[in-house]
Amino acid sequence: MNSKAEKFDVLVADIEQTGNKWFTKEVIEGDEYGTVVYHGRLEIHGNSLPVFIVLDNSVFSYIRVAITTTSITDAAIKKVLPKLNELNQQYKVTKYYVNDEDSNIYADISVPTTDDTFEPAVLVNLMLEVIKPHLDEVHPDLLKIVGQAK
Repeated sequence: MNSKAEKFDVLVADIEQTGNKWFTKEVIEGDEYGTVVYHGRLEIHGNSLPVFIVLDNSVFSYIRVAITTTSITDAAIKKVLPKLNELNQQYKVTKYYVNDEDSNIYADISVPTTDDTFEPAVLVNLMLEVIKPHLDEVHPDLLKIVGQAK
């Protein structure tokens, strides 16, 4: 485990005292960076999107959001790539891509931080105050493009 994860554990414990079991923790055994992944969910327009907060010994921490939870077709990938590129150029904090392994769309938000400067609340606030409103805006269009709109 790493010191950023230890700090995040304190925040998770505080959140859980309010009755909210928002995150589950996964320690990646044998990982040279001491990686710990916190799994959660973000509700966007009735969709429960998987969220992964990844903390390790590097100078980066990141939040990964699964934009789609069902693989998209090759045809849908071709249709959505221009929109993902547009979003990547338009928004500094979020980088969108289609994962080669599962053909789902993900958004990564990278946060440079050292062990000394890491503030766990910043990640949660970033998710709730920046990422969620952004996804509220763009998620429906992305689902529509890939044929997964409700």
